[in-house]
Amino acid sequence: MPLLKDKIARLTQQRAQALEQSTNVKIEPAIEVKIEVSSFSDESYQPEPVKRPTPKTSKAAPKAAAKQQNKVSASMQAKKSANSAKNIVKNFARAMVIFGISKLALPYISGKLNELKLDLKDFQQYLFQRKENMDGISSLRALLLVEREDSPQVAAIKIAFQYTAEIFIKYFSVNWIYNSKLGDKLVHVKARYKILRRIRKPEYFTYFKM
Repeated sequence: MPLLKDKIARLTQQRAQALEQSTNVKIEPAIEVKIEVSSFSDESYQPEPVKRPTPKTSKAAPKAAAKQQNKVSASMQAKKSANSAKNIVKNFARAMVIFGISKLALPYISGKLNELKLDLKDFQQYLFQRKENMDGISSLRALLLVEREDSPQVAAIKIAFQYTAEIFIKYFSVNWIYNSKLGDKLVHVKARYKILRRIRKPEYFTYFKM
């Protein structure tokens, strides 16, 4: 191999001399250029962290959620209040009817029945037939309000029941409330005066709010 390299070098020099003589151009020997390539180390390379876009949260979102929650709460509260008012009316209605049938009411309503020329048995029978149907404003209002199509006997019974119901609210309702199994006793106590106003003017007994 060294002999071959020397031979190639001599041939190259001879050609260069021949070319130099023919062209009068001096040919400089080739310059060996060394290029140093810096080593690449994986350990020295630290990639830039990728910045992920953070999701934008709208300021209006929490407000909208809170507003929706308030609407749901208000709706539930209104529904609960309506059910509570209906139960209060139903409880008072049944209590007043039961009082009118009982012997406890006799000393208080006997004079009114005589004034209306109404038989006690007819009065009690009429109330007894409607006791189980007392479930709210409409049924209680129908038992209090005298209509044009009512017969004289039915009209007299309704007037007598208005009187009986008023006696119950004034003198017996508090004792009934605190000796009953009602859960919201204080609410029923506060409702007595509203019930009393509805009894006196049943034509306006179309709603009941606490």
